[in-house]
Amino acid sequence: MKFSESGSRRRRGGALTIVILAVGLALVVLPAAAALALNVLNHLTRQINQAVRGDAQPAAVAPVLSLNQVARWPGAERVNILLLGIDQRPNEDPDTARTDTMILLSVDPQTGTAGMMSIPRDLFVPLPNRGQDRINTAHARGGPEFAMQTVEYNFGIPVNHFVRVNFNALVKLVDLVGGVDIYVSQDINDQTFPDNHYGYDPFVIRAGWHRMDGATALKYARTRHGSSDFERMRRQQQVIMALRDAVLSTDAVTKVLPNAPQILATLQDSIRSDLDPLSIAQLVMLAKDIPAEKIARVVIDETAVQAWTTPQGASVLIPIRDRLRELREQLYNPPPAQAANALPETERAAARIGVFNGTPMRGLAASAKAHLESRGFTGAQIGNADGDYPRTIIIDYKGRPALSAQLAAELGLPVTAIVTQPDTTQALDLLVILGQDFQAPAAAPPQP
Repeated sequence: MKFSESGSRRRRGGALTIVILAVGLALVVLPAAAALALNVLNHLTRQINQAVRGDAQPAAVAPVLSLNQVARWPGAERVNILLLGIDQRPNEDPDTARTDTMILLSVDPQTGTAGMMSIPRDLFVPLPNRGQDRINTAHARGGPEFAMQTVEYNFGIPVNHFVRVNFNALVKLVDLVGGVDIYVSQDINDQTFPDNHYGYDPFVIRAGWHRMDGATALKYARTRHGSSDFERMRRQQQVIMALRDAVLSTDAVTKVLPNAPQILATLQDSIRSDLDPLSIAQLVMLAKDIPAEKIARVVIDETAVQAWTTPQGASVLIPIRDRLRELREQLYNPPPAQAANALPETERAAARIGVFNGTPMRGLAASAKAHLESRGFTGAQIGNADGDYPRTIIIDYKGRPALSAQLAAELGLPVTAIVTQPDTTQALDLLVILGQDFQAPAAAPPQP
């Protein structure tokens, strides 16, 4: 982790950041292990200082954190952080790289909600005092600070901090938590996926559930072959939520804490932020208690832009300002959790839902259909999936988040089971593929 300080101070700050992040993860995953995490802090700090400076440091000098310091974010105001993913090639100056990914993260301590809004890199916007250009050029023109100014100028959202990562950071983070579980909604065959040397590194993956390592997750998040940049942004959010689930898994602490020196060695040149180490740990503690259903996932998609060709022949996207304001409201105000009968009866009855059995258990789809019918979803049809599925998935073909969230609630599924896959040719609104993790809901009385 890099900060604005220079020289040895920056290097020590980077080391401490990694340690605090490791301890923060321990507190996130196993609150009962807080004392253990703090006990290993000194040992890890000595290891890292030795790795960074090549010399040992007395235990008495190693920093010690107060649990109260780590556990409490001091502010009450909303915090907005711009996440910048840069396409940095070997030996390239990171400060001159264009951003391949821009995601605005927002956390509200008062309401206990959060959100992330993906910004397309081809969005054609005014750059403060520098004319108009694609938004992904802002970083190359003025670094993270100018990228923050550009986002704030165009969206009317104050941007408080930034975190900049290159692709190596994502690969290492995914590998250090043991991989992530991702559902691929359609086959991908990208023979022109770029490598780091201006050549090609083909990426091929079949539809279905996959346990992805870091390299595969990166390719999945970056590929645009056969799909739009909007789909790519949805996949990036899918990877972020899967990484969050992996970090919150019960054994993540045993994977991350022992590897703190490795994290430093592999990530110190891959991540830069203006957040100090303690603030990062406190934000981790703030965000870890926010349930997935209170995290808004917003994409500036086809509904919010118009395609345009500049006089120079460049294909860009012109923002539709009224729609951007609507998306900003979604970022700030995630929809409330669906009540048991939140959707009107007519909307339930009209929903076209497929329920496919992705397990060897006979009659599972019929059981789920019967439950949904008892809850007013009379338009469900059943079938068999094209293989075995370890986990249940809901595919939203028509962009109906309220309907998909309601369906997930009725079936006892988390909102992270929902994958948005726009398809105007699909007759169904939603497809549920039941996996081996599915627990048939208890019988419920019909709605009045």
